[in-house]
Amino acid sequence: MIFVLFATILCGATVFVVRDAVLAGQRLPLVGFDGVGVLVGFVIFTLGTVALGSAFALSLIASLLLHEFGHVTAFRMLGHHGARFRLVPLLNRQPVSDQPLRNQGDAFFVALMGPAVSIAPMVLAYTLSMMLAARHPDIAAQFRVFAVTCASLNFVFLLPFWPLDGGRCTRIFASTFWPNLAPALTVFMAAAFAAAAIRTGSVALMILAGVGAQSMFHSPESKLEPLRSDVAMTAMSAYAFTLAAHFTGGWLLLSQYL
Repeated sequence: MIFVLFATILCGATVFVVRDAVLAGQRLPLVGFDGVGVLVGFVIFTLGTVALGSAFALSLIASLLLHEFGHVTAFRMLGHHGARFRLVPLLNRQPVSDQPLRNQGDAFFVALMGPAVSIAPMVLAYTLSMMLAARHPDIAAQFRVFAVTCASLNFVFLLPFWPLDGGRCTRIFASTFWPNLAPALTVFMAAAFAAAAIRTGSVALMILAGVGAQSMFHSPESKLEPLRSDVAMTAMSAYAFTLAAHFTGGWLLLSQYL
């Protein structure tokens, strides 16, 4: 019962925080719902089904959409009411918002909100899986797959490698406490991705390494007003909590690959 109460409070708190952004009255533009978007969704579903089954593939797509919803909600909470929901963010050249962010605090908030908004649905899915395990084991298994997939996906997004959300957060921390370290940190991130790509033979990781390397010449966050040190400490605590929550929730899947 305590898990049900905790999940209810967490979901209620999440809805309370994002309610104004979601119910702001402005229509949420949807981009990417075209031939390319459908094709990418089909490829993700097919690869996920081949790797771990259809339940995992559906959970992966739902988790990606929920993650993107968190970013869009963050923009709308900051007053960017024209923020777009992108079905395929990595292949869509349109930014979420045409308005520039005001400072690195806003940039950090946007980066962290994707994983942060996903915590409540992950916890709720775990709670429902435990409640239904005895009477409806098949349904409980579906909820458990979603919870593990959602947590694992967001943990990966929070890893401190650019252009992932965690890499953006890490660069903001570096520019606050060690401004001269930020370029070296970018080099380390790109090199780590390249090494992992060579070791695993992953084309996707090599592409991420290339994207990370070009960020040395194009870093929007570095042009923004940096965080104050006290605010940065609070931001680091929020980042650490979100990372730990998703690592804990995704351990069943992450432990197979770590």
